[in-house]
Order: sequence, then C-alpha cells, then structure tokens
Amino acid sequence: MKSTDKVVENPPVIFDKKKKIFIPQPTRFWILDKELRKKISRLEEKGWIQKWEKKVTNDEKLFRFFISLHKKEIERRKKFLEEKEYPEYIIKKLLNTGIGGIESYNQKPFKVKCLHLWTAYHLGDPEFENPIGEWVLKEINKL
Repeated sequence: MKSTDKVVENPPVIFDKKKKIFIPQPTRFWILDKELRKKISRLEEKGWIQKWEKKVTNDEKLFRFFISLHKKEIERRKKFLEEKEYPEYIIKKLLNTGIGGIESYNQKPFKVKCLHLWTAYHLGDPEFENPIGEWVLKEINKL
C-alpha cells in the first residue's frame, strides 16, 4: 500500500480486532489533504456530481471507459483475494461492486457517488487516471 501527501491507499480488506471480523474496503484510495477535500466538497455543493452522472450516462464512450475502470479494480481485488482465504461476504462485496462499492456500475444511469472518489483514484494510481479527477483538479484551482 502506498501513500502520498494527497492520498492514501488502503488494502481491500481490513480486520477489525475489536469485533474480530473482516471488513471489505471497496474504496482503495482516500484523499488526505484537508484543503483539497474542502474544495472538492464545494464543487459537489454546486451540483457537479449530478452533472457528471448525466455527462457520463449520455456519452457512450465515456460510459464504457468508466466501466473499464470498475472492472480493472475488481480484477485487482480478485488477485488480492487469491492470496488468502476470506469469508464469502467479503468476496461477494469486493467482486460484485465497482470502485467505491458502487453497485450496478455497468448500468445506466451512471453513478458517480462523489467527486472525492474519482479524484483520489486519479491521484493514487496512473492506471486509474480519469476525466472526472482531471477536471476536478483543474477546476479547484479556480476556487
């Protein structure tokens, strides 16, 4: 797992020592930078989640691109899960949901969930650079 000054990468599964259970973590990257989180929240308050959902839903090429990112993330989880035996509920959650635990990720209307999610992935892994994260990083400089 890696970390930068902007994002941290979490494993797909953590073990809660108090509850003595495994917990699936369908969001691999999280934004650490408080100022960046605040600025992204301002964009969300202006309705940009819904605007991006509409944009991706209506653009077939863009829609397919985001589906490919979800599938790539599921493949990474699959490799992780092969390294150790996990309970069925963990496997089901991690192999049946997309980035950020988004269900029905391959159906329209497209679900963004939040701009933080896509920006964190954009910053966290070059293989997951995406138009939402790219746009957010350009747009926050205007705030």
